[in-house]
Amino acid sequence: MGEMAIAFNVDNCIFCRACQVACHVWNNTRPQVTEFSPTLTNPPDLLPNVWTLMEAKEVVEGDEFHWLFFKRQCMHCSEAPCAKACPVNAIEIHPEGAVVIREDKCTGCRFCIEACPYDVPRYDESSEKVYKCTFCIDRIQNGLEPACVAACPTDALVFGDYDELVNRYRSQGYEVYGDSVNDYVGRTHYIYVTRKYKGKLTDPKYFGDRLKKDPRKASVQVGANVVEPVGWGLVGLTLLAAAGHFIYWRAKRIEEKSESKGEKGGE
Repeated sequence: MGEMAIAFNVDNCIFCRACQVACHVWNNTRPQVTEFSPTLTNPPDLLPNVWTLMEAKEVVEGDEFHWLFFKRQCMHCSEAPCAKACPVNAIEIHPEGAVVIREDKCTGCRFCIEACPYDVPRYDESSEKVYKCTFCIDRIQNGLEPACVAACPTDALVFGDYDELVNRYRSQGYEVYGDSVNDYVGRTHYIYVTRKYKGKLTDPKYFGDRLKKDPRKASVQVGANVVEPVGWGLVGLTLLAAAGHFIYWRAKRIEEKSESKGEKGGE
């Protein structure tokens, strides 16, 4: 299997949120208990246990009113700034295009959060780890479609060979976002397509707050990994927080090992 992609067809989405439910079921993540939201987006943002989220946005043009539906999750960038920023190599980039955080390696430093221009990774205080969509790499490598794609009833989500998907939609007159974004993220393995809103995917009034023309974010050089430096004050605070967390994490690990040895010695 080569490089794959998931296409989200804005025109076909009916906001049923089957993809959101399927993500919870497959990954065994408990959804948040929330109150009714007048914007229909529920919960209001991604969370450590909410890896895909359907968002609804109101747009008024003259006398016409539109609901715009948008699927939000990790974009799985080919250049993956989050992976480059990770100081412990806890983020893996798979040949299929999936960018996956290894929970067993993650130290919770949150460099990946600062590096992501799409504001996706979420830190969980209880586990002190960072979580996000995995592109269902476990399903893909076993010959299955991602859970969200398999659950979609309207073909708003389509999984397939990357170049074949892009060529198919472009030949049918769709605008495509993701196959060539910039040098910071490369190309994304979630691509967005539309004919109904052609020319408006990166318009701030439409989807531009999520699909930016030139997405970049503050980051830093970590070892041999280089991410373009923007906003050094924020990066400095992140470095201090990460250093403190690493010291705490290491001390905790040493304490656990000492306790384990003590228990064995007392047997």
